[in-house]
Amino acid sequence: MNLPANNIVAISAAAEGNFSAQVMVIEDNLYQLEHKGQTILANKAFSCLVQPEVQDTVLYSFDQYQQAFIVAILHRNEDSQLTVQLPANATIACDQNLTLRSGQHTSIISEQITQLSQQSVMKTDKAVMDFNNAVIKGGKLHSHIRHIHIISDLLSTMAKQAIQKFNSYIRKTDQADQVHAGQMGRKVDGLYSMNSKHTILVSQKDTKIDGEHIHMG
Repeated sequence: MNLPANNIVAISAAAEGNFSAQVMVIEDNLYQLEHKGQTILANKAFSCLVQPEVQDTVLYSFDQYQQAFIVAILHRNEDSQLTVQLPANATIACDQNLTLRSGQHTSIISEQITQLSQQSVMKTDKAVMDFNNAVIKGGKLHSHIRHIHIISDLLSTMAKQAIQKFNSYIRKTDQADQVHAGQMGRKVDGLYSMNSKHTILVSQKDTKIDGEHIHMG
């Protein structure tokens, strides 16, 4: 319904026409209410963020054009179910701290928080994640990180194919470093140097050392 630009209703006038009723039918974003023995159609007020459901007891009011608007949900039989309906573009703003908590207890640990969207964008100066177990699944991951520092008691990686490219790569192992592979090949454009206190080279069949100059001893 298109209302004129001067459709301003005083709060006192709107409060005088407040009624309560039960939602009977919901169809095409219109709510059927029983008002004084008659069935009326009501819209949801823009400031009423909670989505009404059938059998809800709601508070509604009429404007000067006799259009009914649901302004609040007074009672719901199943009070554990609630849907907050926001407009197409909505912003939740907070100047300092904002907390999203799920669960009956006041502790930080929540029962479950689920996020569903076509695209998720997060920008922050500092991010902290603390968890006991984490599972990440996806099809493709692109990351650009200037510095990574990892401290782990156990690091296990399984991949069908891994490609790594570094300008400079340094690996230090204080105790044992073991590699088990079906086949292994290494290609070095410049110098390949191996320095150890003891070196053991064992082959089940053949060992080949080939070069323009071979120095031993």
